[in-house]
Amino acid sequence: MFYLYIFATSMEMILLFNGNEIKLDSNRFYDLSIPIQKNTNVNCYHLESPAFSYYDSPEFCGSLDKGGSVNCEKMSFYAHASGTHTECALHVLKTSVNMLNISLPLLIKAKLITVKPLEIGEDKVVNAALFEGVLDNTDAKAIIIRTIPNNSEKRTHNYSSTNPPFIHTDAISLFNQLGFEHLITDLPSIDKEQDGGLLAAHKLWFGDGTAHKTITELMYAPDDIPDGDYFVSIQAPKIETDAVPSKILLYPCF
Repeated sequence: MFYLYIFATSMEMILLFNGNEIKLDSNRFYDLSIPIQKNTNVNCYHLESPAFSYYDSPEFCGSLDKGGSVNCEKMSFYAHASGTHTECALHVLKTSVNMLNISLPLLIKAKLITVKPLEIGEDKVVNAALFEGVLDNTDAKAIIIRTIPNNSEKRTHNYSSTNPPFIHTDAISLFNQLGFEHLITDLPSIDKEQDGGLLAAHKLWFGDGTAHKTITELMYAPDDIPDGDYFVSIQAPKIETDAVPSKILLYPCF
């Protein structure tokens, strides 16, 4: 795989991808990220909501509203429960790979697919059968899964104790076989909320933990974004931990 970027104008990018010329517009993209806010955040696993506070001591006030010269704000949150986040193998495995040293290309060929989870007993499951014929001959390295029903309430929903949909291991096996390296979904987790700590889908995806694969959860893709081929930019800060808040930008090809 080889990328060649030529900036013909301030907006247009011409990409040579696997021998094919593809045009992207640097100003034309969809932001799939759910932000972390001071109110009305998404939540799951009964974890505390994000907390914000300003530094304050007799020597220095870190709040403009309280007379300080600058704002110096402390943020406390669980990346896995507060918004769109990207995680690596360290989330479920003892490995040296973490979000400080994970390798994320600037642009990644991606496939956006909408599926309706199957109802199996009390569960709603995204399994391999839902992707039959959809992923034939794909050269994408990122798969983006949007689930139905789909509405903006996903941006503030509390998933705790709701048994949300999850991804079956047979689908994960399929993604591995097809060579995907980045899995992006609007679900709070690719695993079942209560699975006795197995986390089978995560562990199958990450394998032995040496590859620089990622999972991004709690994204939101509105219905007006059609399924199909895109390039995605996974923007994640360099922090030595298993998961970080991330910004997911989706670029249409034209």
